[in-house]
Amino acid sequence: MIRHFLIQNLDIPESMMEKSVENFFSCVRGHPAMMQRNAPGANILVGSDKSQKDTAQSIIRHCPEKLEYSFTYVELDTENHEQVIREIDRCDMFIFMYDSSIRSDINPHGPSFIPPLKPKMAEHWKKSVLLREYGEFFKEAFSESIDDIAARNERIIAAAQRARRVQFHDGLGGSLHGTLDQTWKSLDGRNHYDLMPGEVATRVPDLTGNVVFGGTFLSTVPFAIKYGVIDPILQIGIERGRVVSVESANRQLEDDIKLYLDKCAGNRIVEEFGIGTNLNVRLHGRNASFEERHPGLHLGLGGGERGSHHLDLVFSSGTIRFDDTVIFDGAFHV
Repeated sequence: MIRHFLIQNLDIPESMMEKSVENFFSCVRGHPAMMQRNAPGANILVGSDKSQKDTAQSIIRHCPEKLEYSFTYVELDTENHEQVIREIDRCDMFIFMYDSSIRSDINPHGPSFIPPLKPKMAEHWKKSVLLREYGEFFKEAFSESIDDIAARNERIIAAAQRARRVQFHDGLGGSLHGTLDQTWKSLDGRNHYDLMPGEVATRVPDLTGNVVFGGTFLSTVPFAIKYGVIDPILQIGIERGRVVSVESANRQLEDDIKLYLDKCAGNRIVEEFGIGTNLNVRLHGRNASFEERHPGLHLGLGGGERGSHHLDLVFSSGTIRFDDTVIFDGAFHV
């Protein structure tokens, strides 16, 4: 059933969810699809599967009334896909919330309702917001003000621009080091198609060292679903921005990572040196995009060359230094 909502004059109680929704819509306002509009208000399509229906409808219910957004809600796993396609064409933005990697019937093409919608979603990707595997953790993901995140990102980038070298220490005797001479990007919920705030990232082409990885994964290859959040058991050797060795006491994990690395030469390239800056994000091993914003280091392998798949290694702990100055050691010092 298609349901239409006009948010206005609602008596919304104070709650954590309300604050998270307010922060979320601060990001929505900064999305390019909204920034390019010349008129107030917008028609927003919100779709979810049954597992995320409560969260999706809470987002609609708690939308700040000053925005004058009108909403259409669809239940993706029951609504006729032709009707959903028409709604995608009609709307100014569509926000889809559904489980994919954590489903019992996991499929590389996504849940059964996605393939019929995929061509239309691809056609209108510039007005899409996909919140896969968020569910109950939506409140956590958007609980921090984007103004605070943006200011933190600016301070980190400013510190990086004053430095020449970066170091990462895993706390177990391992470390990585490299040169800081590349451009940084800030993901702070403003004017970016990736709406989730809380990251600064660059490339460190000469990144070199050996570390023990503990944390979780984010990828189209569902390592996180198989292994969750791992203890520091994966030893990784990197030379000049390429993974050259992996070892683990967990032989299945070692074999799976080696299979990924050997599948495509581009998978060995460290394409991204990222720092998560969203203080309230925790690691859950859900293969959810918000986990990449967890405070601290994440390394993005692959995705830059044809045929390679991007794999984020999101570290659960460690210390980051710019030159000899500690920037992060579980807390930020900028």
